[in-house]
This record gives sequence, C-alpha cells and structure tokens, in this order.
Amino acid sequence: MRYRGVADRRLRRCLVLVLLAACALAGCTYNPQEPGLFGRETAPPTAAPASVSETPTETPPPGNRELPVVGEAVWTSGDGLDITIRLAVHAVRRMPHATVLDWSVTPLSGPNLGANDAVPSSLNLGLSRFGEGNTNVFLLDSHARRLYRPLTHRGPGLQSCLCTPVWLVQRELRIGHTTLLQTAYPPLPDDVFTIDVDIATVPIFSRVPVTPAGMVPVVGNTTDLNRPVDRAAAAASTPVFTYRPGHQRFIITIDAVYVSSSFTSILWSIQSVDGGSGLEAADGPPFADDRPPPLAYNPVSASGPQVLVNSGDEPPVRARLATTKLAGRGALECLCSDLRLWATAMRRADQRVQVVTNLPAISVGSSSVDIALPGLATLADISLTTAPDSTFRSAGRQPLPPSYWAVRPGEAHPGWDSAAWPTPLPQPDQLKDFRATVDDIVR
Repeated sequence: MRYRGVADRRLRRCLVLVLLAACALAGCTYNPQEPGLFGRETAPPTAAPASVSETPTETPPPGNRELPVVGEAVWTSGDGLDITIRLAVHAVRRMPHATVLDWSVTPLSGPNLGANDAVPSSLNLGLSRFGEGNTNVFLLDSHARRLYRPLTHRGPGLQSCLCTPVWLVQRELRIGHTTLLQTAYPPLPDDVFTIDVDIATVPIFSRVPVTPAGMVPVVGNTTDLNRPVDRAAAAASTPVFTYRPGHQRFIITIDAVYVSSSFTSILWSIQSVDGGSGLEAADGPPFADDRPPPLAYNPVSASGPQVLVNSGDEPPVRARLATTKLAGRGALECLCSDLRLWATAMRRADQRVQVVTNLPAISVGSSSVDIALPGLATLADISLTTAPDSTFRSAGRQPLPPSYWAVRPGEAHPGWDSAAWPTPLPQPDQLKDFRATVDDIVR
C-alpha cells in the first residue's frame, strides 16, 4: 500500500530500503552494526557533515494545528551531534486485541543546521534497545505493577516490533518537521482509563488518556511543536570528579525531579571535562546503581541517583526495576536511560548527555528532597516539580472509521507527516504474527 504523507519521499528512500532489506525482518528490524546506531561505537561522529547547509533555506511548515498533544518534552542528543528534539505524545488508542501509542519527533536545532535541513543520518535518539530490534518505549501501569512492551515478531532472529522503527525514522528527520511514529502494545485491561508512557530519554508522561476503540482524541489548545525551547536552570551540580574506572573527569548536574502519584523521574546530565575512556565501564556509582540486581539487562545505565526522603530518615529510594520476560534470561531491567548508547561519544572532552532515572513514587511532606550519588556527593534541597497530568490537555474524543497499514517484508514504515493525522492502525490480521509481553514492575 502507499502511505499518506510519504509518497513524495519514496524515490530518495528506495536505495536505503534496498540496502536494509537483507537485515529487515517483517519490515521492522535493524542490524546492530548499522551506522547511526551502535556502529558509531567504533567511529563516533565529530561534527555535522560539511554538505549540510549552515543557513535556513526556507521557513518550515507550521505543522498540523489539529494534531492533539497530551504531553511533550525536549531532549538533546548525546551522540556528539547536539541535535535538540521535541518528543510528543498524541494518543493511546485501543483497537481489537492491541493498544496503539501515537507519538512524534520534531528536530528543533543543531550546530550548522537551519530550517528544513536534513539531520545527520547518524543521529541516535537513544530509544533502540541495545542488541535488539525493539524500542525502549513502554506503557506503565504502576498501580498494577505492569509494564507493557511493544508487540514483537514471533519469527527467528532479532526481536522486531510492530511499530514505526526508530532506526529508520532517525535517518530521515529534518529541522522543523514533525514525524509521527506509532508503536503497538498488548491490549490494556478494560478498567484502565489512563496509562503512563515511558520514552526512555525523557521523564515519564503521566496519566495519558486511553481512547476507546473506533475513536480518536481531538485537539485541545493548539500546540506549536516547532516553537523555541525555554530552558530552565539546573537544580544542582557536583564538583568536577574523576571516574577512576574510565580515568576521566566529569560533572553531574541534576536538572529537575518530577513527581506524580505513580512515579518519580530524575532528569540529569553527564558532562565530560576532558577526554578519556568514556562510559563503557560505567556500571557502578555514581552513574549506575551501587546495588545492581544479580543479572541486569542494562548494567551500564543511568541507575545511580537515589532519592533521600525527609533528609535520609527513610531508606533511599532506588531506580525502578522490571522483569524482562521477552529476553528469557531472568534479567531485571532498570527503567532508566541506557548509557551504552553514548559510551563512545563521551570519550571526548566537553560532551554532554541528558539522561533519566525513573523511581517509584515518593511521599514527602515538603517541596524538596536530597539526591544521593553514592561514592560522590549528596545534593541537598532539590526542588520537586509536579509531573504534568496529560488528562488536563485532553479535549475529549470523536468517532473515526479506522484505516489500516501493514508491515511488509523489506519495506519498513518511515512514519507520517503531521498532516496525516489521524494515522491508520496496524492491520488486525497481522497481530497473530506478533507476541504480546507484559512484564512485572518489581521495584
């Protein structure tokens, strides 16, 4: 089938898809050695390509003002390219035997890049699972202690998701243009009316409304996803310290702490002061947990920060863990950013990556907490920010006759332009080819 909003881009994408066909499984997998994902570990980017225009060639389109937005966050890539991106959540929709998340990526700026310029194809959004064909984007029901993973293909080989593959979308982005993505999940229980959305590089989106089958959300207040970024001041920073396993100096900054009735998200940054071994060995404090599980899926992860409630009178609150039934290895997974995705880029001086640590909800009687970085420092009186409630941005729903798209071998879906909203749903007949995985939140 032809996909709305992408027909004019098929010709220039043809060569890419032919080269990817040998590694594609059901149209939704990637090769772990692809440049732009983990292949950069041996040849990290040093600058934007010289062929990229340094000045805007034209004003980007205003985007679809009828596109509903229930949550958004800004993140800057930690791969050495410094591309600032706005991630947005548009809907969680029910369909027979599945749930669909609609979300988007809008590149806002980057060194030597202007409006409409192509983002370097080596961009790493940090959302691909290390060594897998799946995506680090989950639906969380913290009260029921359930984590819903993307539907994955039952065939042999890499665990490909029923989704718009992140590895392809990040190759095709342009400054000022919104690309809609879609990811399919197991069906949610009938009594679940809101769900938290975990996109691994930004704080959790709280209480996203779940739209009934046959309906789509409608726009509330219009949102310009291409508007400039309004950055807040950091909450606290550590002194310069030497991480001895990597023989390199860093600074850690706590940017913000978001709280809700179901989770806590610490947004923090790692900055390299000089060159060294990077983060390959960052499987211990202060970056990673000082008490990791015996078998961890992501041992080199942003699991280190702990929340001290009431000035440490209670046990520290540690990073949230979930089972990983899909891998079948009995490992536990930290619900936090995976540092392995930027390990090599951080070998250079003056590099910065913003990461997230998700923890259980905390109950405090004040507006601040202390953040402990074991072996390094305790940063006191960090102000708490209430996580935005996505239901407040919802303007109801309306019926829509469904249309469908299908995964095709050798033809990974490149996403949709914002004008294509409401996007089609996955073809129901193909759901039988995909495995539903619901994991347990154990902490």
